Order: sequence, then C-alpha cells, then structure tokens
Amino acid sequence: MINEERIINFIKKRKNFILFAVLRVLVMIMSLITNIFIVRKLSVNDYGIFSVALMFVGLVTTFGFNWSSSSILYYGSRERAKTGTINKTFWARNIIIAVSLAATTILFVIFRNQINNYIGLDVSFLILIWLYVSVAEDYLIQYFLAVKKQLTSSMLSITAKIIYLFMIFVFTYDVKTLILLNIISHATVLLYLFGIKKSDIGKFEFDKDWFKEILNFSLWQLFGFSGLYFINFGDTAVIKYFMTTEDVGIYNAAYKLFNAIAGFSYIISNYYASSIGSYFTAKQYQKLKQFFYRERFLIFALSVAGHILVILFSRPIISILYGDRYSQSALILNILMVGSIFSFWGVFNMLYYNTNNMHKINQTINIFRAFFNIFLDIILVKRYGVIGAATATTIAIITSTIISTYYCEASIRKLLNVDGLIKAKH
Repeated sequence: MINEERIINFIKKRKNFILFAVLRVLVMIMSLITNIFIVRKLSVNDYGIFSVALMFVGLVTTFGFNWSSSSILYYGSRERAKTGTINKTFWARNIIIAVSLAATTILFVIFRNQINNYIGLDVSFLILIWLYVSVAEDYLIQYFLAVKKQLTSSMLSITAKIIYLFMIFVFTYDVKTLILLNIISHATVLLYLFGIKKSDIGKFEFDKDWFKEILNFSLWQLFGFSGLYFINFGDTAVIKYFMTTEDVGIYNAAYKLFNAIAGFSYIISNYYASSIGSYFTAKQYQKLKQFFYRERFLIFALSVAGHILVILFSRPIISILYGDRYSQSALILNILMVGSIFSFWGVFNMLYYNTNNMHKINQTINIFRAFFNIFLDIILVKRYGVIGAATATTIAIITSTIISTYYCEASIRKLLNVDGLIKAKH
C-alpha cells in the first residue's frame, strides 16, 4: 500500500517544480484555445495569411535572436553563484541582441516589399514591432529563470496569453487587427521590467573573455538547433517527394502533437538549469548527486507514465483534435512517442553539457541526429511511407540519446569520483 505521508512529502518537496510545470501546460492549453477562436472567426484565406505571418515571426525570432537567449540562463546563473549578480552576462547578451536587432531592422527596411508579398499583406512594420516585443518577452523570461524566479517567468507568459485570449474573444478583427492585438497583449509583459533588481545587472561592464564565451556558446546553440529545426522540414520534403500531400498532412498532424509533448522536456531544463549551474559553480556535489541519481529518475519515471497514457489513448486524442479523417495519425503518434520518451532523458544530458562548457558535444550530437534522421527518411519513407518517417525520427532520437548518455554518464561519474563524493562513503 502506498504511504500517503510519503506522497504528500514528495509533492511538498517539489511543489514549485510541479506548479511551474502546470503553469507551462496552462500556457499551451491557452494557446490551443486562442487558435480555435481564431480559426473560427477568420476565413480560411485570412487564417492562412496569419499562419504565414506567425511562421515568419517564429523563424526570424529563432534564427535572429533566440539562439543566444539561453546564455542568460546558463551563464547568468553561474555568474550569480560566484558574484551575486548577472552583470557581465547581462551586458554581453545586450551587445549580441543590439547587433541582431540592428541587422534585422535594416533587412526589414530593405526587403519590406518582399516580406509583404510573401505574407500576402502589408504588415512588415507590424511584424517588426511584433519581433521587438517577442525578443523583450523572451529576455525577461530567461532573466527570471536565471535568478531562480521560475514561477514569475511562467506568470509572465500567462499574463500575455490571458490578455490575448480576452481581446480576441471581445473584439472583432481581421489579420492586421489580430497582429496588433498580439502585439498589445504581449507588450503588457514589459510591466515585469519592474521586477528586475538593479543589483542583478549593475552598471555597464564589458568582460572580453566572458563575452567570447557567451558568443561561442550562443553560436553553437544556433548551429545545433538549426539542425533540429529542419528535421520536420526534411521529413515533410521526403514524404512529399515519395508520396502525396495528403500523406504530409497525416504525418504532420501526429508530428505537431509529438513536438508539443517532447517540447515539455524543456520545462525540466528551464526550471533546473539555474540550480544545477550554481551547484557546479559552488561544488555542491551532494546536491548534484541528489539531482542526477534520484531526482532525475523520479522525473523521468513520471514522464514515461505520461507517455504511456498518450500511447494508450492516441486514437481518441487524434479523433477529438483532428477528426476521424486523421485516424492513421494515431499509429504515427505512438511511434513518435517512443522517441519522445528518449527526448525527456536527453534533456538531463543537455543540462549537464550546457552547465559544464561541453555544449559543443551536445550540439554536435544534435547535428548528427538531424542528418541521420534525413538519411533514414530517404531509406524508410520509400519503403514504409509515413510510418517510415516516424520510425526514422524515433531511431534518430534513440541513437543520439544513447551517444549523448554514454559520454554524459561517464563524465558525471568521473567528476563525482574525482571530488571524493563516492569515495567518502568508504
């Protein structure tokens, strides 16, 4: 019989993480609800234009700015553990952001007509403002994560979503107005600027060596995540080449769900990164042992249980979300869920690599995964269709996770042994 007191203590010890995870899930649910309202209110053509605009903002944000965003989380937390501030990290990231913003603004001015033609509407100026707001929002989220205010970072996202949901429910809109509502609702998070402590950032300070470290880390993030970004693109391209557009739709219906579920793994890294970074900096090896040899297994076990539920109920999930036309997507989702399980384990490896200046290994493995995935796509899609694409993605994730774990576990054991953590028991 399960001891109720042990369950209560388990929840109490992890209540902040549980609440953080629940808030992140709530953000996703609210995004889904807003999308349902938008789909129902806009025409098919207008929704297509808005989708292109949204995709364009996501693409530019990912490759223009977000490649350096996690530097605040990983390097800021380490600096804070040493000095009590994130001053050097904050200003180093500001320089990177300033250059990125300047370059992006110039490109928008030069290619504004081409951007408008691509989207199908004269909205390039609004899109640029939308980008500025997105960058500011992401910056604030990463700051609060770095200073161990994880719940504040989640509330920031929820604030924007609640206001956005309220506005699209109350107002009538076309595509331009919808973009404007998006900007206004997300701009409200700038009020969280008042939550930044001046003592955390201090006056301008430029540390050349620290800046080089952050830039190197950020460029490797861009390098690695670019590969992962194009995995779905590769899947889609190969399916379309060998099969039909309908098959692309069936595969992507499952892939979007898989991507959302696998993306929850980053809740773990976002919550724990600042703590793990400070543990390594302060050489708190007992806490590291607690995390890597206890907490990690507990969280992973819970994630596996969640995946099993998704696999068991994949058919009704697909039917409710997409309708019976997409019933074939259920088997695809089940195959991808196996890969997602390994993704949840892989995020712990990423935590270790990024907090110990081993990000090059992590991102090299990500690039390997991307190329291996596409290679398997070419072989398996031709023979097994969309099932082959799902199998290729899952095999690539499993293989890259095994490689990553092999090096990560060896490094963790070596580090803890070298510092006498294990020998101290004897």
